[in-house]
Amino acid sequence: MVMSPAPPPSDRSAYAVGTFFAGAGVMHFARPDFFEAIVPRWFPNPKFANQASGAAEIVLGLGMIPRRTRPLAARGLLLLTAAVYPANIDMAINDVVVKPGDDGRMERVEGVTAARPVNLLRLPLQFVMAWAIRRHLRPR
Repeated sequence: MVMSPAPPPSDRSAYAVGTFFAGAGVMHFARPDFFEAIVPRWFPNPKFANQASGAAEIVLGLGMIPRRTRPLAARGLLLLTAAVYPANIDMAINDVVVKPGDDGRMERVEGVTAARPVNLLRLPLQFVMAWAIRRHLRPR
């Protein structure tokens, strides 16, 4: 039996990034109430923000799989990561937590100081994700 060689580390990294974002994008449609609750209050249309960012995550995440489309998908993911960063800042500033409401749908609750450490941790993690994406800007 002939075994094919394992993919190179750059491919494995791209697969991981792509799978993460595509999976997150699917969750935007599976649990829209959660993701709409994360959208800052100043944004006029949380449903649109959720659907647009979820669709972009799916398309760009899948674009990380083929080597041919990887650099373009990586550029898109970097832009998307920057575009959603204000939501992470909003969560940190307003101590936002998302939890089930009385009707069972997820709702945004502000002023929960216990959420602050997790929300603050999300801020530098966006840069770690951007670093992982940036590695794929050039074809290999």
